[in-house]
Amino acid sequence: MTHDSINNPSHYSEGRKYEPIEVIEDWGLGFGLGNAVKYISRAGRKGDFLQDLKKARFYIDREIQLHNSPYGVAYEEIVEGLIENAVRGYDDYGHSDYDSIWDPSLGPVELSEEEVDEILRNRDITDTPPDEIVKVIEKRGFLLGVKANGDTCVVKENGEGCE
Repeated sequence: MTHDSINNPSHYSEGRKYEPIEVIEDWGLGFGLGNAVKYISRAGRKGDFLQDLKKARFYIDREIQLHNSPYGVAYEEIVEGLIENAVRGYDDYGHSDYDSIWDPSLGPVELSEEEVDEILRNRDITDTPPDEIVKVIEKRGFLLGVKANGDTCVVKENGEGCE
């Protein structure tokens, strides 16, 4: 096999029957688990053995955290959403200066089509069932779920699905 740093990198292919990318795609591992396999497979072949294993552990820990979350999102994504709200001038519950007189009994504010489109654009939802929640947004004290098919819903208090 000839070394090709783009199509056939030796640190993944040399002396092997299958490249990690073939295994990742065949097994349908997705981003996190796929990266873990990638770093394990190249450990010590491209650089620091221990660093590659730590990177693999990072991706495995992230997958564990994602699957332990009652909302189907990693803790970092929830924090990221809160930071985005803060940058836009919203408080922790999605309130801006303009809705300080908002009555919570009126219910949640729907997400705009643009917001839903942006969320779906930034997610790999290729093999995701249409009714699966792919992101949870806190808005005006409510947790709103965005489903893979673009629908939105209010997430149940226990975090398992929509009301």
